[in-house]
Amino acid sequence: MRTNPFRRITIIGVGLIGGSLGLAIKRHFPSVRIVGVDRKSVLTRALKRRAIDAATTDVTRAVGDADLVFLATPLSEILRLLPVLASACKPGSVISDVGSVKLEVVNRGAEYFPEGNFIGGHPMAGVELSGIEAAHPLLFENAIYVLSPTYLNPHALVRRLGNFLEELGARVVLLDPKTHDEVASAVSHLPQLAAVALMNVAGQRHGTARNYLRLAAGGFRDITRIASSRSDIWKDILAINRGEIRRSLRLLIRELELYARLLQRKSPLRLISQFANARRLRSRIPKTMKGFLHPLSEMYVFVQDRPGALARLTTALGREKINIKDIELVKVREGSGGTFRLAFESAQTSRRAERILKNEGFEIGG
Repeated sequence: MRTNPFRRITIIGVGLIGGSLGLAIKRHFPSVRIVGVDRKSVLTRALKRRAIDAATTDVTRAVGDADLVFLATPLSEILRLLPVLASACKPGSVISDVGSVKLEVVNRGAEYFPEGNFIGGHPMAGVELSGIEAAHPLLFENAIYVLSPTYLNPHALVRRLGNFLEELGARVVLLDPKTHDEVASAVSHLPQLAAVALMNVAGQRHGTARNYLRLAAGGFRDITRIASSRSDIWKDILAINRGEIRRSLRLLIRELELYARLLQRKSPLRLISQFANARRLRSRIPKTMKGFLHPLSEMYVFVQDRPGALARLTTALGREKINIKDIELVKVREGSGGTFRLAFESAQTSRRAERILKNEGFEIGG
């Protein structure tokens, strides 16, 4: 039986993250009463999706009796609302944010909540989509959720919030706010700028490529996927974490300038060695970072471009009670078919799936 220390929860900002929090909470703790705060049009859609139980545009009214408050707004709005919540929230309530920059938010939270009931948070589960329509109850399943406590936060309070988030499926990691911002600048904020730069170079600055973007293959689409992210969210991130982002940018620029020098000197072997180094470093990233608690066993299957072909594959495995833990289309040949990467719980399950699909006439290893 799940125990829930929070009976009344308020979510300020019911978009992708806030809406997903609401849906996840209702999925795991249906008796919790959730109040949403946002614009009327957003609240109407959130109520329709049952991400919240009640709606209001009045922050003070919404948080008065809340046991837990999530600030799921842009960073500038989080900073603006902290003093409002400090006056409006009841004693003993827990307040947390979901912003992707932590040091300034946590410092400001410590100023307005000297009793330590503000705990900075960052669910590293965002996608390039946005809005309540994109919210999903499984967004936090096996996703890293950083909490950034300080000496002010009672250990019992941090455990209380951490245990609650783990009940929603998240994997809670404690990280001090300064370290968080340094790491986020390199693994989250820098990739966003790199994707934007690549898209602008190929689509605008490169005189020939900009006319042939339809030739961009899967690799380019994968790398630039997050260039579709909403710019209004990034405006605050870039402003508040600009020092760390500039440091990471300089490191990237220095790396790219090295590659340019090696090309100018006609030193392809030295440049190729960077490929090997990158491959070795990337292999250190745990496969669990994609959201699974242990590595999965993978196989590749070619599926013909015919109506019902993919359904035939999944039905064949479903008949034998084989669960596909992850699936990805990795290669497409229009009019012919595509290669899918399938991942299974274990090597034994993967071997069973291979035998079944071969018997069904599927080509394995494509």
